[in-house]
Amino acid sequence: MEFKKRPDGGYFPPVLPNGEFYGIALGGDFQQLLFTVNEDGLYAAGLHYLWSDITGISLTPNDGFRINSDKYRSGGLAFHPGMSFLKTADGERIARMNGYGVDYCLMNRITFESNGGELK
Repeated sequence: MEFKKRPDGGYFPPVLPNGEFYGIALGGDFQQLLFTVNEDGLYAAGLHYLWSDITGISLTPNDGFRINSDKYRSGGLAFHPGMSFLKTADGERIARMNGYGVDYCLMNRITFESNGGELK
C-alpha cells in the first residue's frame, strides 16, 4: 500500500497517530482501554508489541480484527471493529479520520510502520 503525504502533514490513507486506543476486545462486553499506540509499537497491560513484532493483520471468524504476532502465546490482539476511538495526548477523542474508522486507521498504521514509515 502506498501512503501519500498530504499538505497538512497527514497521510492518505489516514494513519492513526499516537494515543490511547479504546475498544471492545473479542470476547469482551464493554469498551475499555485496549492499548497505547506510540512510535515504538502497541503497549497493553503487561504486554508490548514493537512494530517489528507484528506479523500481520486479519479478520477473525467472529468478524473481529486481529493484530497478529508470535511474540506471546495468544497470537496477538483481537477486537471488534466499529466500536473504537483514540484518545490523543491532549484528551481529544477521535472515532473517525477522513471518513475512516480509527480501527482501519490502526491497520493503516501497522502497514505504514511495516513499510519503514516515519511519523513526526
